[in-house]
Amino acid sequence: MRKLLYITDQEEYSDNGTISSLFDKHLREYWEVDIVFITKYKHSFQRKGNHLIIPQKDRDQIITYLSTGSDPSQYDFVMVRNKKDVLKNVLKHKEEFGYKVGYRISYPKKHHALELAQGYSPSAVYKRLLYKRKIAERDMLVNQCDLFLPSSPQAHQTFYPHITTKSFPIWVGLDPDTVKHHEFSDNNKTVFVHAGSIGPLRKFDVVLDAFEAIKEDTWHLNIITKKKEYINTLLRLYPTIKNRITVHEAVYTRDELREEINKSDVGISLLPNLPFFDTVVADKVISYYDCAIPTLMTSNGKNHSIFAENEAFFAPFDTEEISRSLKELIVLPREKLSEVGNNGQAKLLKLKRNYKILAQDLAETLDQIVEGR
Repeated sequence: MRKLLYITDQEEYSDNGTISSLFDKHLREYWEVDIVFITKYKHSFQRKGNHLIIPQKDRDQIITYLSTGSDPSQYDFVMVRNKKDVLKNVLKHKEEFGYKVGYRISYPKKHHALELAQGYSPSAVYKRLLYKRKIAERDMLVNQCDLFLPSSPQAHQTFYPHITTKSFPIWVGLDPDTVKHHEFSDNNKTVFVHAGSIGPLRKFDVVLDAFEAIKEDTWHLNIITKKKEYINTLLRLYPTIKNRITVHEAVYTRDELREEINKSDVGISLLPNLPFFDTVVADKVISYYDCAIPTLMTSNGKNHSIFAENEAFFAPFDTEEISRSLKELIVLPREKLSEVGNNGQAKLLKLKRNYKILAQDLAETLDQIVEGR
């Protein structure tokens, strides 16, 4: 069996679905996989089964560090997640140890930062030049790799047009072994949930305006997010509906997150029409359908390319349109909500959004590259 080293940018006990379900579970049916986690809490190497724990201070010289105690040539493929300086070190030793190299970008963070650095102040101009230089350096490195793993073909075309390396999209998906069936509560209110980041680019005030327009006390909104400061500040502008909204701290494992989401009736994934959001299906959508919870999502080409009308609910990113959709969902029978949630979950499991299917396809691609096919 061939062997892969996957160097993540995650802490030892992080609970990332793509890492744990795809690389650390289903891909291991076809390849041996060692996974590197980075920690700032330890100062020496540690192995726990197929998990390699590396001190953060040694991260950017990762191959040099690993070669002092083992032979990197045991790996047929070395894959790096997000960190450009780590990729640089892996590429430096590629010929020496004879492995193939892959690079995974989970989200276009530098492009996001570039979008935020608007204006003509000296600081904004400097930031734009800095991010553009970093993007160019990264693209040059990725073009020396054997495989590029973006989040979708559309993301590749939009954010990485200068990367010409063979591409294999890694979608956020479902693990068929852990998906849940949703049972709706007897609550006389419809409970909505928003799970994920809330920041300036996401314009969540548009969604709150839509909820505020519903005068009837027939709904509740759960918000699960890592940074509560921004949403709490925003909610001060909505005193009339603040008591219908509960903000939860997102400190959950994936199992705990599923349990929390499963307390709600409808997922919310409404985002403005920006390339960051129009080129991928949002992670939160996958989290909702993991529990067979139907989702009200932005009406855009990417979402419609995955979900049919009986598998999701759609609304343009407009306050009046969103409010109209929310009102319709509030009076919709629970049986209909359940049907749409189950249909959406079944659709994702049929596609490459199923980690078991994705793992098989990824293994075949890795084999082809190693064999020179």
